[in-house]
Amino acid sequence: MTAPPALATPPTNRRSVFGRMDPARLLPVAWPVYIELMSGVIAGIITVVWIARLGAPALAAVTMAGSLENVLLSIALTVSGGATIVLSRAVGASEYGRIRPQLRASFRITALITVVTVVVLFVARRPLAELVLGTEDAEGVRLAVDYLTVSVPGVALFYGQYLVDATFKADGNTRTPMRMALLSNAFLIVLDPVLIYGWLGAPRLGVRGSAIALVLARAVTLAVTYWLYRRSGLLRKADEAAAAAPAAPEPVEGEPGPAREILKAGMPLGVDFLVRMTAGALIVGVIARFGTDEVAAYGTVTRTLLVLTMAAYAVRQAGTIIAARARGAEDDELLAASRSSSVRLGIGWSVLGGLVVLLLSGFVVDAVTDDAAVRSAAHGQIPWISVYITLLLCNVTLSGIFMGGGQGKVAATSATVGAVLQLCLAPLLAMTPLGLDGAWIAMIINAGTQTSVLLVLSARQILKTKEAAA
Repeated sequence: MTAPPALATPPTNRRSVFGRMDPARLLPVAWPVYIELMSGVIAGIITVVWIARLGAPALAAVTMAGSLENVLLSIALTVSGGATIVLSRAVGASEYGRIRPQLRASFRITALITVVTVVVLFVARRPLAELVLGTEDAEGVRLAVDYLTVSVPGVALFYGQYLVDATFKADGNTRTPMRMALLSNAFLIVLDPVLIYGWLGAPRLGVRGSAIALVLARAVTLAVTYWLYRRSGLLRKADEAAAAAPAAPEPVEGEPGPAREILKAGMPLGVDFLVRMTAGALIVGVIARFGTDEVAAYGTVTRTLLVLTMAAYAVRQAGTIIAARARGAEDDELLAASRSSSVRLGIGWSVLGGLVVLLLSGFVVDAVTDDAAVRSAAHGQIPWISVYITLLLCNVTLSGIFMGGGQGKVAATSATVGAVLQLCLAPLLAMTPLGLDGAWIAMIINAGTQTSVLLVLSARQILKTKEAAA
């Protein structure tokens, strides 16, 4: 297994372009996360392609289940993200004696949340399907219930995978989670057609087969990941620390216990994700007032943006890990370098991403759809979306240093304020002579608010560091 990149105070003299752009070396930590995220996106698209052949009710059922999983992801990020941050701090401070209590707290919180989530969703799976799909779509509701009957118990695997992955990431190893994501999605790509359509002599299970394929792929992957976790360097160092000092470390007066520390660190991550997802879902309702062509165009363009946004989220994860490590080690130089890296990479990637959307998205849309009305609508949206994505990529990238550096509330609050502005302004501006352009303006105000706040605060922190060094 390739060793993960070392996370230490960066050298001061690096002459390469990437060295100047990324003094904290976020990119070596970020690229495996990017592959991990994109592999999931690609596997999801392939699943949708297989399901789409079963008809609209089947596609609606699986889409509804996927939307539900996005909500569950905000819960998973609260625990796994919090665990990544507190474990990274312990590693940075070389306080390996704190790792075992933090791991126990993480697993207990995950177990409790899993039981509650699975029981509630399993009991409420039919009402949920009817709420989302409507009682008129009886076939869609039936298929959604079939899918959820299998997939809901598999939430335990979903949450477990995120948590075990967090232990590797806290130790700077983002390559093992990447490999496990590739393994899971490889299983899913093979199992989907076999179980959905009954290939290779398997029973033809349709939508239920897709759910079984998902659960089986996750079960195998979690088993392999847990086996690697039991042999990981982080656990070995924790065991060595426990053997050297068998007594549990004395709690520091005024500091929260491991469980509260994890939730406190992870809550901004969960809130940030949920707020962004909710704002994105509700803006579709505003766009829908202007016709299905506009909705289809928006969906087509935003699908192509995943290549860009997943890169921003990957750098954000790297920034979170390295900033938390630096904070635990009280390494002001590395913390300052992580801020510089996040600002430079955020601005650079956002400008590049905006130009890519403006110049190339039209060609992608023309290649994806032959519908003239959808093409026309998409070409009208692209200039607005290019501005929005420029601002979005920057604030997503920047938010990592706030999450890992103990200022997660700032990032979560700015995301919430921006989303509220969007949700209030979009329907109002859409009713003015601006029409659909009003919705784009509201989205730009949302992303611009977040980006401005994070850039100003980052600049102030960098300036303070320079003054202190002088």
